[in-house]
Amino acid sequence: MEKYKICPSCKTKNEPTFLECLNCEADLTRVKITDEETEKMLKANEAEEPNSQTSSVRVCECGVKNPPNARKCRICYEDISDITPTPDTVDQGKTLFVLSSLDGQYVFKMTSNEITIGRESAMNEYLSTKSYVSRAHAKLYLEAEQLYIENLSNTNFTYINNKKITGKVKLEDGSEIGLGGTNVSGKSQADAAYFLVRIDQCM
Repeated sequence: MEKYKICPSCKTKNEPTFLECLNCEADLTRVKITDEETEKMLKANEAEEPNSQTSSVRVCECGVKNPPNARKCRICYEDISDITPTPDTVDQGKTLFVLSSLDGQYVFKMTSNEITIGRESAMNEYLSTKSYVSRAHAKLYLEAEQLYIENLSNTNFTYINNKKITGKVKLEDGSEIGLGGTNVSGKSQADAAYFLVRIDQCM
């Protein structure tokens, strides 16, 4: 029976001698060699005890959670191979904060206590084409079940409900965030980014 290693990050089957995943380059040095029969038995055990395992993550400095064997952050692509995996501590009872783009194309869930957002930071998959947004434009904070934002840009700034902010500002349900621009006469600037803050819901 064919033996192989299953990548814990992308689930690709690799040759049993491989030390890195052929697909995502995840570390396979501690991954056990298995086969189809063993895999079926493990899946049957997991079905009987669905809560028996606690998932682990590698949390990048940008705040994004990555699979425990990932070598690079999936958002900012920083090297995270030296970060020790920790248990995923998302509490189901916690308030969920969501940033929903006004164009309806993007939704971002706040999953860490502190995240930097920008063209080359978290949310870059949406912000990378917004030239008015800085590489590290603003920082989001979760403190005592409240969400705050702080401007980091010295060029195009951050606006809450069309007002330029200084320092750390508390965000409410329905607050409108403008990264790099404001709404002028009801029209938004195409090269800026705009979001609505939602609490315990998603637009």
